Amino acid sequence: MADFFISGIRREKPGGHIQQVQVIRSGKAVHMTADRVFVADLITLGKTTFQTIFWENNAWRYGAHVHVVDGEYLATDRNARKEDNLESLPTF
Repeated sequence: MADFFISGIRREKPGGHIQQVQVIRSGKAVHMTADRVFVADLITLGKTTFQTIFWENNAWRYGAHVHVVDGEYLATDRNARKEDNLESLPTF
């Protein structure tokens, strides 16, 4: 299990790169918004781990672990293309 979970994304424009993510702290009822660059830096530095999470049927369902591609893009697939690939998460 990860330290933090990403439950939603905000793009710069429709179809554009992710600018912000909704973050939930593991084991806490703490919800916050964080810039993509900050999250990517934390992951790259090995300071913490992130995983996607989905609200389905009145319960949370854990998704894939989040990785960084080319030092700036958030992805759930280590071999992802050079862009963000968290498309399955809802936007806010």
